[in-house]
Amino acid sequence: MRLNTGGTVSGQAMNAKRPRQSRTPPVRHALALAALFMLAACGRSETDRDTESAAQAANPAGMSPGRGGLSRIVADSVNAPFSAVAADESRAAEIGRDVLLAGGNATDAAVAMYFAMAVTLPSAASLGASGACIVHNDKTKAAEAFVFPPITAPGTVAGQPFTVPSGVRAITLMHVRHGQLRWEATVAPAERLARFGVPVSRALARDFQASGGMMGGRAFGGGALTEGSTLTQPDLAGTLASIRQRGGADFFQGQLARTMSEQLGGALTVDALRAAVPQAGAPMTESYGMRRRVYVAPAPAAGASALAGFKGQAPSGPTPTDSGGFAGLAAVDGKAGAAACALSMGQTFGARAVVPGAGVLLGAPSPQGGSVSPVIIANPGNGEFTFVGAGGGAATAAQATGYVAYATIEQDQPLANVLTSRRGQGGWVNAIACPSGLRGGGSSCRSAIDPAGAGLALTAR
Repeated sequence: MRLNTGGTVSGQAMNAKRPRQSRTPPVRHALALAALFMLAACGRSETDRDTESAAQAANPAGMSPGRGGLSRIVADSVNAPFSAVAADESRAAEIGRDVLLAGGNATDAAVAMYFAMAVTLPSAASLGASGACIVHNDKTKAAEAFVFPPITAPGTVAGQPFTVPSGVRAITLMHVRHGQLRWEATVAPAERLARFGVPVSRALARDFQASGGMMGGRAFGGGALTEGSTLTQPDLAGTLASIRQRGGADFFQGQLARTMSEQLGGALTVDALRAAVPQAGAPMTESYGMRRRVYVAPAPAAGASALAGFKGQAPSGPTPTDSGGFAGLAAVDGKAGAAACALSMGQTFGARAVVPGAGVLLGAPSPQGGSVSPVIIANPGNGEFTFVGAGGGAATAAQATGYVAYATIEQDQPLANVLTSRRGQGGWVNAIACPSGLRGGGSSCRSAIDPAGAGLALTAR
């Protein structure tokens, strides 16, 4: 039931801070150091590189011994705190889970999945994507939105307009304010995927097929790429290495920004990168029941559509057959922290142009490109969340996410049943629901992805 509607507050996020260097226990220092050592492969023998490539396949997030690949992860106790991830791409979800198991919070997992999806699902979530994220902080018991809408660049590439990449700036600020692990530990897994290669997932294979196969050779330096074939992106690995070493600010005002501008012949100026400031501030909210609030992304994102879904208005439209240039991810941790992001390239593979030497696929201006919004439902009194989700596959995914939240929380239907019965109509939804909260042991908590999609949901306990 709806009691009242709150307004929207947004601010300018001038993100020139250095990444947070928080104090971490020895195991987390070991995590960061292990990732750095693994990335120092340049100049080593081919045998060493082959060994590290095999290690990458078995341990995508570069976790310390005992926290390796998913096949080696066994829950120690059913009573362990519930934490989980859900994303539109499977390998990114694995990395998010590994980050949670390494002691990261929900924001750390979301940041790591964001960078991973730039490698594993660039058709919908490259570093050139626009989007919106919401974080529910368990310490402050408040939510914050980070909106980076599509902004058309001053020039064109081969006559094709494109949008200014501003997601790295927003994600960096999100980590500075809410992250827990060292910055390097959240970027390094994606860098390793790009450098050593990653099998093309079903999600990306669908998008390659939708592009008629032309994007394999045109943007990724190879022929037709099918599910299971290896995708290696050395230029993108170099970009991620710069972001890892120098922080996200290098992407929009440092040497990396200047290099990208030069590579595009001035079509993307450093001034344009600096001026594309994400909005950071209070989400759009609406009261639900006596204690809970629904948090969605403020304008110009599609929070209003998400709220319409939460009021029971299911989106129209068919079940997507590819990403349509839209993707979502969600993460929660055992302390009731939550984070979710919805991303958009404007269309599948965006502008279908890559920054030479940087490996960044550029987004395309589109009237529907900003139609994204995650959904988080939480109790500001005790900090408990009950629903966290974000969708992909269509511009109506924000409304679909709101509707799944409505059916799960308001109508008290099991999350998996809701997703199965919808079959992705109007967009895929990745969601995590805890109708009874975490403090009761998390027995009611579930993580799930739309069966019509090609993502993955994982728990980390």
